[in-house]
Amino acid sequence: MATSSKNATALDQLERENRELQRIFAELDAHRSASVEDRAEYGKLVKKLIRHVAIREAALVDVGLAIQNAPSLPTKAERLRQGTEQRRTLIDRVEKMSRGVQGINLNTGQNFDAELLELQGLLQNEMQWEAEALPGIRAALRGNGSLQDLHSADYVVKHAPTNLSPRGPRWYERAPFVSRLLTLYDHLRDFPKAARSG
Repeated sequence: MATSSKNATALDQLERENRELQRIFAELDAHRSASVEDRAEYGKLVKKLIRHVAIREAALVDVGLAIQNAPSLPTKAERLRQGTEQRRTLIDRVEKMSRGVQGINLNTGQNFDAELLELQGLLQNEMQWEAEALPGIRAALRGNGSLQDLHSADYVVKHAPTNLSPRGPRWYERAPFVSRLLTLYDHLRDFPKAARSG
């Protein structure tokens, strides 16, 4: 469903991030070789991927909170929560392994690609389910007037730190000022290229 960026919600952003991640995964698959050019491009894509995974996670948290009390969505709310710990553990590992490492050197001295492939497989399974589930979630939220419970897409993007706790969303991810500062810090610390290139 087309939504103007001004009126876009966390749900719209989740769908947008899923499409972007699928595109990045396809590009990563095309650059898994030992050539210098492919290693450099692979590194750039990984830095971009980490940023988009963090935004997707922030959107998931927001959508999960909006639907947790919706009477028609208990199974979908439960399904959204199901893989949280495993997903965030993988995100945390990939983020930590890439932090402070030049993109071209990500697979030097560590098996980074194996961790990334595990995260990719898990996310692709989740995104496949979400492609079918999100239209129903949108319809249910619109039907009971809960769409306004979602933050804007812009808010989600600005409050999506990349350094996530594997145990689940922490209080600081939901604290607007703190999460915004952490997001800015993460961009400046290790992901400035991803922040600028979208």
